[in-house]
Amino acid sequence: MQNIMNGPDTNIGKVLSTAECLLSAAGIKSAETEAAILLGFFLDLKRIDLYCQRNEILKPEILSKFKSAVNKRCANFPLQYITGETYFYGLRLIIREGVFIPRPETEILVEKIIKIAEINYLNSLKILELCTGSGNISVSLTKNIQYCTIISSDINTKALDLARDNALRHAVSERINFIQSDLFAVLENNNEYQLASNCFDMIVANPPYVSLEQMNELPADVLKEPKEALYGGNDGLDFYRKIIEQSRDFLKKSGYIAFEFGDKQAKDIEQIIELSKLFDQIEFFADLNGIYRFVIARRING
Repeated sequence: MQNIMNGPDTNIGKVLSTAECLLSAAGIKSAETEAAILLGFFLDLKRIDLYCQRNEILKPEILSKFKSAVNKRCANFPLQYITGETYFYGLRLIIREGVFIPRPETEILVEKIIKIAEINYLNSLKILELCTGSGNISVSLTKNIQYCTIISSDINTKALDLARDNALRHAVSERINFIQSDLFAVLENNNEYQLASNCFDMIVANPPYVSLEQMNELPADVLKEPKEALYGGNDGLDFYRKIIEQSRDFLKKSGYIAFEFGDKQAKDIEQIIELSKLFDQIEFFADLNGIYRFVIARRING
């Protein structure tokens, strides 16, 4: 970005234009948007304000930070790791390197769970969330379902620390118990949680679901995220097999499982659920692109 470092080229408009060209040349599809997000982050300005102030000259320290951020993004470093934040279900969340970045499509799963809660659980709802990552699902649910409590687990300590920070930021930490666990392991072996069998109304998860073949095809910026949050075994379905089978010991009768999964995995997920013989209602949902990537199933009552 040498040509935006001196003289009249340091105004907001010229800097944005140069950054957009650099990002586009690096293969960033939404180059214009991302250039505005990055500069807006350092100036604490909305995108429309940047364009209203496009003739304003940038201070050297802001320009230096912006240059560094654009260079990182050109090297496929995820945008959210650079800004340290993202938005999910209307909430501004903290994001750090080493933790899976929430995707907007997961908001659909949150919306479906909230609707189920409004219809079936009027006063109390106990949820177990597995593979919590940044805590985006648990925090969103507790913000929108005032009577729910959640045990939220992840094997990654960095993720748990971040999830706790997000719960504190949004004042829901008293209703979420974050634990380090490989799926159900701690709940099975530790009496500290005093959990009776079949005590959860819902088990929710957005587990790793990328297959071995797909791992070699992931975009460069996605590969900057932790592998353990992406890789789901040879066919991408290892976590679903484990969670569905073990849910028989933790999910109440008439309780629900709610999962996100990968593109073209719906038939395999349906088969795993049906083979368990634990569920009598299985419903799949598509994202905004018409791709089926969510399932909610109710446990048999009997």
